[in-house]
Amino acid sequence: MIKTLLAAAMAALMAGSAAEAATRLRVGLVQIDLSNPFHLGEVDGAKEAARRIGFDLTVTSGEGDVTKQIQAMENLINDKVDVISINFIDAAAFGPTMTKAAAAGIPVVCLHSKIAGCAATLGFDERYTGRIVGEYAIKLLKARYKGEVKGEVANLQGLLGQGLNTDRSGGFTDVMAQYPGVKVDALEPTSWDPTKAVSITENWMTAYPHLDLIYGNSDSLTVPAAGAIERAGKKDQVILVSVDGTEPGLKAVKDGTMKSTVLLAPQYSGFWKAYFPYLVAAKKEAGKDLLIKGVLVTADNVDAALKLAADQVNNMQKFPFEKPLADIVAGY
Repeated sequence: MIKTLLAAAMAALMAGSAAEAATRLRVGLVQIDLSNPFHLGEVDGAKEAARRIGFDLTVTSGEGDVTKQIQAMENLINDKVDVISINFIDAAAFGPTMTKAAAAGIPVVCLHSKIAGCAATLGFDERYTGRIVGEYAIKLLKARYKGEVKGEVANLQGLLGQGLNTDRSGGFTDVMAQYPGVKVDALEPTSWDPTKAVSITENWMTAYPHLDLIYGNSDSLTVPAAGAIERAGKKDQVILVSVDGTEPGLKAVKDGTMKSTVLLAPQYSGFWKAYFPYLVAAKKEAGKDLLIKGVLVTADNVDAALKLAADQVNNMQKFPFEKPLADIVAGY
């Protein structure tokens, strides 16, 4: 069971030590790809963690291909880094590679998925994320139908087999299941591909003529889907809710294209995806797990979220990454 250790890790960051600064540990970060805007923002945050704390960082990816991602991780093992942080494309495919890492004495911090051999895990509280989106979706449907909770919904999923995707969708469908008047028309994976998201949405516009709401598991899917909805002439019919809090997603909430997103803040996420593994390599957080809770963003707080997002980019070296995300948002 994953436990939230943000407070403990924050204390370690704020305390620091001269010994830590003098030890140049080597952290390897393996992304799914380096094309998704969220993943790129994470890399920027990871680089800031390396600069701020004082460790060496190597970033690589699988370019969306699990075979290439396995090779990328094995290259880091051969390079004898001190710790590997990896966001698996398909965690089930990494058993032999995890064994190689263990044999080399290299701890692996598993991002968003937990498998045998993880020295620690880090991710977002995805069940929580899906749940708060689902609860907000119910409010929107209730408002549409004047107090009655009913309607048809669908979910643009990410990558099947990824724990992040499973829980992000599962928290949402858990909420929907509590309301007999709500029908889940479709749950379709996109492999985090915006083009697939658009194609699926176009099909839904015909297949489900009475669709009320689409939940996209990432702004990178939901924002493009909005165009398909508009082209179908259903902009006023289909409500959009999303996750990530990327700049395009926040702007879509600001202009009313989407009703909500969940701020996960890519640079913030990336900072911890490099810093937390550093703590593991430094023998401070081995065997522990860290969950980050996102913050629901609606028209009511989108201006604060937009300012925070801009500060992560423009004032990165002064941004308070060591604080819980909700506390940072509350300070704007």
